[in-house]
Amino acid sequence: MEKKLSYEEALAQLQELVEVIERPDAQIAGVEKELKRAMELLEFCRKELDGYENDFNRILNNGQL
Repeated sequence: MEKKLSYEEALAQLQELVEVIERPDAQIAGVEKELKRAMELLEFCRKELDGYENDFNRILNNGQL
């Protein structure tokens, strides 16, 4: 069973993929897989941040989770 990816791990993977995609010699057809994975990681990170924001707002508004 695969462990749940943490926000920090997803962000690190995303940063690595961006470096690959931004290489001057990168061909768009050659980075299709990396682009797809980067989009998945970006969506995951957005959802994680939204969850944290909701938790923080509940704490600030109600004093509890």
